[in-house]
Amino acid sequence: MARRVTAARRYADAAFEIGLAAGTLDAWERDLATLGATLQHPQLRRLMDHPAVPYADKERVLRRVAGDALEPGTVSLVLLMIRRGRPGAIAPMVARFGELLRRERGIALAHVHTALPIDDEQRAAIAARLEALTGEHIEMEETVDPGLIGGIAVRIGDRLYDASVRSRLERLRARLTAV
Repeated sequence: MARRVTAARRYADAAFEIGLAAGTLDAWERDLATLGATLQHPQLRRLMDHPAVPYADKERVLRRVAGDALEPGTVSLVLLMIRRGRPGAIAPMVARFGELLRRERGIALAHVHTALPIDDEQRAAIAARLEALTGEHIEMEETVDPGLIGGIAVRIGDRLYDASVRSRLERLRARLTAV
């Protein structure tokens, strides 16, 4: 697992530097997201992961699936990872590229957990509050977690903002048992 993460970081960092130097970060972002999602298809994933399938067959299938809509550099990077036996590092590489891109653009990714789904008005209010707290633009990834009972928990990087009913009850229980 650690080798996969290290490889993903190296490939993502290289792709980011190439895109930054060429001014093509948007195209890299679009194409990596497309290829990453495409490679999540179970049959295609099994084909790319299978060691008995010759690389030439994998390349032919991926180029056919990718078509002409994607930049050649993006397809070449993914094929290089497959050729070097790193197809499992593609998804983490795409995620790492997204992190680098958000950092470059001054955007923080907020993992927002709520007990119930939120509407657009609540989403905007949460984003505005988080932007005021962090001083960064916020991109939200939402998860509904009924276990929170109520409230909200947000993780931005290594910071956790927990205003859930569950955490309040846990803190109350800890105080009561400490007495």
